Amino acid sequence: MWPEPAKPAEAAKPAEPAKPAEPAKAPEAAKPEVAKKEAPAKPAMYRMGGIVVALDAAAKKITIKQDAVKKQKKVALSVGKKAAKDLAGINVGDEVNVWVTGKTVTTLRKVF
Repeated sequence: MWPEPAKPAEAAKPAEPAKPAEPAKAPEAAKPEVAKKEAPAKPAMYRMGGIVVALDAAAKKITIKQDAVKKQKKVALSVGKKAAKDLAGINVGDEVNVWVTGKTVTTLRKVF
């Protein structure tokens, strides 16, 4: 491939005349800013399993201890209306699987 021939330099353009100054606009700060309210994110739904450590059927509260390979944790949760009917068969020391949305138990199942 042969190199392309150089293009001749363009002639210098004459300077444009100065534009007249625009009138000052009203400052934007005078308008009250309306904060956009974003809808809160939906709470995450997840499943966890563990052993029931504490149970308060009257207050619809349950505390579950979860053992993992690297970390142990205890979680105190509220029990939702649909899962509250399953509390009758649950006792302290039972192993359960729970489906949680936010900090509320939506489904509760006894493993053994």
